[in-house]
Amino acid sequence: MSDEIPRTFRGFAETLVRLGIATEEQTAVGLAAAADIGIDPDEEVEDAEEQTDLLDFCEGLGFQTPEKMGVDLEEMVCEIAACTGGSVVVDEVERVTVEDGTEYLHFRRNGRSMWYETKAPSDSSSYMDWNTAFDIIGDLVPGNDDPRTFYQLIEDSYDAWWLLLTPEQAESLEEFGLPMPVDLGHRVRDALPTAEPETLAWYLEDDRLHASEEARRGLDEWLAPMDAALARWRTAHLPDDFPFDHSPDSLAVLERLVLDRFDGPAALEAAAEGAFFEGAVRYVGETALRLWPCRWTYQPVDEASPFASGPLIKANVPVHFGASFSPDEVLRTLVKSRTSQGMRDRMASVGETVEEYRKALRARP
Repeated sequence: MSDEIPRTFRGFAETLVRLGIATEEQTAVGLAAAADIGIDPDEEVEDAEEQTDLLDFCEGLGFQTPEKMGVDLEEMVCEIAACTGGSVVVDEVERVTVEDGTEYLHFRRNGRSMWYETKAPSDSSSYMDWNTAFDIIGDLVPGNDDPRTFYQLIEDSYDAWWLLLTPEQAESLEEFGLPMPVDLGHRVRDALPTAEPETLAWYLEDDRLHASEEARRGLDEWLAPMDAALARWRTAHLPDDFPFDHSPDSLAVLERLVLDRFDGPAALEAAAEGAFFEGAVRYVGETALRLWPCRWTYQPVDEASPFASGPLIKANVPVHFGASFSPDEVLRTLVKSRTSQGMRDRMASVGETVEEYRKALRARP
């Protein structure tokens, strides 16, 4: 295909129209604007990437990620959303700075509150915070059942143009000579809970709306016997003087019981000890629920990554504040490391994240 179509502005424009990426009117306006400043639309370019300069003159086709942090992130969010043709609507776009100087970008995407911690430019660096930029781009794809995602057209992210494309359109542009090195699509789903926002019920409903059938089934199977399983565990496996009150002090006692019972990771594999360990996992998670605003969720087991799967505890905060831990993993780490500090720090991070989110809410204009 690239042998038949000349590498010119006009050839690129015709390709965009043929693939359904742009309208004839959009490219005609762009070609005319380029010609007005002396660019010959039929002049061959040496590098296919140079053709993307045409997008500078075409309105509503894409957006550009600039090299320097001087870009107004709020403006960039609006430009990205505009590329979706109304599929993504953003409002309440704002910077939020808390008392310790931490800065966030906040906006609502189709009614859902989105938060990103941003890095202000320093004397030594004024370049774009790419981690934040890529997260934002990925979260502004149409999602739902729309197959399109944002593709970066050239190798260097600095000053690169991005287009919202189907996989087939991206493949055709790649054949045309553009490298298409990055595509960002989180496959966002816009369904919102009906429960009151910021309540436990809201977060539980939101999890179920966006979880896979496997995850919902796994969570239900884990939660259904919780009270009965803990009662059996208490009777069969705990000493009479165990402080079964879900307090931090009870966790310290549990830690000693776990360390006394398991002298190393190999001991965890003993089938006879499985009931005790599962009960400990349940108790750690239920204790977290009583100490901080959090809930049980479930990550289906991935054979390639056995950790951070199964039942998890997740803080009741928006996803980009994201604190979670696996009670199973923290107990296994306790047995391996023989020190409880890591377990307590991991659990405490849930409460710390909730407090960070509350500070951000208080700091909103």
